[in-house]
Amino acid sequence: MKQRYFLPLVALIGVASTSSMAATIDVTYAKSADFGSGQVGYITGAIAPNPNSHNSFVGVSIGGNSFTTNNIDYDFSSSGQFNAWCVDIYHWMSNGSTIYDVATASDLATELSKLRPETPGQIRVDKMIQLANQVYSFIDTTIESAAFQLAIWEIAYGTPSAVGSFIIDSTDKNFRVKDSSLAFVSLANNWLSQLATANNTGNYTLTYLNDGARNKSQDVIVFTETPLAPSSFSVPEPNSFALIGLGLAGFSFVRRKKVVRV
Repeated sequence: MKQRYFLPLVALIGVASTSSMAATIDVTYAKSADFGSGQVGYITGAIAPNPNSHNSFVGVSIGGNSFTTNNIDYDFSSSGQFNAWCVDIYHWMSNGSTIYDVATASDLATELSKLRPETPGQIRVDKMIQLANQVYSFIDTTIESAAFQLAIWEIAYGTPSAVGSFIIDSTDKNFRVKDSSLAFVSLANNWLSQLATANNTGNYTLTYLNDGARNKSQDVIVFTETPLAPSSFSVPEPNSFALIGLGLAGFSFVRRKKVVRV
């Protein structure tokens, strides 16, 4: 059977209203994530639920995705290429071109609340952004890409503990992996375990690309690094220092003239 690339939000998202999501972007799937030195590939693992079954494990390709686009109007698409992460374990990723509604983190939170009402969607979205703030800047290998994707799925669908922490295992009915001993699963759980004490630094923003009622591809999210705010103190250029020096010298000369006695 032909293996299809599986990359993630949800049947619930497929029926989401698009009335507040007028902005769109036309993208073409370009396979695995590219962090600047070429595509890193995927790791194959078995998860449930999935597009084929709610209860049985199905093998999927786990990792970030690369998209190309002619629409460079958005911060995340300004180079014509960007990486995206699935938030939809109920659909397969389209291998061709897809039109997405460009939505917000709040829109994603609303959809996740519908799907997993036991935990507010905003809490899950905040955890995703918190995860990105902690580890996204150094992800550039296959195992790190797979671990990050798996952690996103767990936050989106998994059942949190009594204290609100997430862990990927083989028994959670809402999201589970067949083999939780694999290296990239362990790495994802290590990252997730640190979220309880990690700060949400605001280094990254989240954009939600929603397939809406089209049902042609998985919904995805994009993380964009937040530009540093300009400093309120501007350091003068060299010529400016010279002018300041002349001004101070002139001021000093005037002061000396005022105290001369004749």
